[in-house]
Amino acid sequence: MLHGHSSALSLSAHPGPAARLWSSCTRTIQQHPFLIKTVTSGFGFAFGDVLFQLGTGAALPWAQPASAASRSKARRPIDWQRAAAMGGAGLAVAGPVGYYFLMWMEGNIWTAAPHCTAALATKFTLDQVLGLALWHASLAALHEPHRQTCSEVARWPARQLARQAQRRRLQAPGAALKAS
Repeated sequence: MLHGHSSALSLSAHPGPAARLWSSCTRTIQQHPFLIKTVTSGFGFAFGDVLFQLGTGAALPWAQPASAASRSKARRPIDWQRAAAMGGAGLAVAGPVGYYFLMWMEGNIWTAAPHCTAALATKFTLDQVLGLALWHASLAALHEPHRQTCSEVARWPARQLARQAQRRRLQAPGAALKAS
């Protein structure tokens, strides 16, 4: 820091493979933002599904027990077709929707100060909420157990309200007399 000014490290100032790669990536993102958003969404959805499967009890083929005695403890394998389908959903739906949603946010949210901390936090949060909703909707469309779980989660508030109403009726004065 000289005389109150700071300078960011510029990779382009340092020749070499890293600088060329960085420059190429930056140029490609600027020239083809829609393509980059859709392709990265496709890879992200597929990779996210593999991680989800691993986190819910699946195992990679090389992580399965080798001996016959321990095969009874084998975990289910990764469902690669489901991961590919999730990648397709990211590529065909989430990427394009996410791209146009980002463009909408840039033109409509915090337009007076689009890069202030509050604007960036708001846009980031909205983008993540939309992304989560699209990911779960895609998985529910492709995977019956997840669809059933989502359906149960969606019905949970109504069940809770019904239980609370029943408790209030049972706790109300005279409820014991009416029940008999």
